[in-house]
Amino acid sequence: MKNPYRKIAQEWIMKNGACKFDFKNRDILLCDGGLFSIEKEKIMLSKIIGTKKLSNGMSQIIFSKKKYPSDSFFAMLWMEELDDTIRYFRSMKRMLNKIGFKTSRFRK
Repeated sequence: MKNPYRKIAQEWIMKNGACKFDFKNRDILLCDGGLFSIEKEKIMLSKIIGTKKLSNGMSQIIFSKKKYPSDSFFAMLWMEELDDTIRYFRSMKRMLNKIGFKTSRFRK
């Protein structure tokens, strides 16, 4: 990382931890177990076998009767740590704004 903001970002990571920054692709990489836990569960889903045109011009999706196993991933955040997590992201926002990255898609 040969960016001019490398030192500021590294200091922030040393103080706060739980993430990495990919400034080239403008990504924030959050690690499992830092702020939340990423869990996996097996779910049963119906397979889409086709569509059927309706009289009003819309289409209806036709599912198979047999269900197939699939993996579902979700992030588990602890309610007791919600305020700390919000504080963490606000701190990250201040640091990113300080080094010149916009953190909003909309103009203010």
